[in-house]
Amino acid sequence: MTSRLAKLAGRSVSPYAFFPGSLQPRESWSKAGDGVSAEDGNCESSAVTQLACLLQQYQSVTDRAINLVSVRSNQELSRRVQPDSWSVAECLDHVALTTRTFAPLMSAAIAIAPKLTVPRALRTGRLAGLLIRALEPPYRFRHKVIACLVPQTHDFVPAWNGFLDSQTQLANLIRSTIGLAIDQVSIQSPACTHASYRLYGALGILAAHQRRHLWQIERTLTALDRRAS
Repeated sequence: MTSRLAKLAGRSVSPYAFFPGSLQPRESWSKAGDGVSAEDGNCESSAVTQLACLLQQYQSVTDRAINLVSVRSNQELSRRVQPDSWSVAECLDHVALTTRTFAPLMSAAIAIAPKLTVPRALRTGRLAGLLIRALEPPYRFRHKVIACLVPQTHDFVPAWNGFLDSQTQLANLIRSTIGLAIDQVSIQSPACTHASYRLYGALGILAAHQRRHLWQIERTLTALDRRAS
């Protein structure tokens, strides 16, 4: 695990590498990973910079996860605070499962997305915007998880590797959307058959969902520390 952490810490999946120099995101965008979307004014309004902002949000989650797990044992990261709660490993596995569930739907939408014909901002969509705000931590309400997204492993190492792979998968998906009007194609929600989101909105939902569970991981580790003291 150490070599993989070192590789990621060296920014091997940094969004800065995904754009030519003139389109690189600003340094101040690192704060966007804490819940600010491109449409909130922290990023410029062009579609390319919005995508870079999304990449920075996913990178921020990855970096924060690395900082949290690199100083912990595998046993600690696989331990539940309560019988009905999730361990750090289970949270990471759930995040990866969610990405893998969304990814084929997103790929299909990308394949039919029209090209952007004029420079403009991408639109999140009302439903996705509401869900993003509901997911952002700190949250008050817990949502029932559908069966296919329930964590499948209690062991940290496979959960961690799956999480890293899913983050790379998301980054590659976003890179493939450059120049496309991904707010003009939609995907059906895997969690609710009656709901659909614009593809750009769905990418924002996944980013907020990751921040939600990263906050859960932080609370879990704090509780474990209190128990050990």
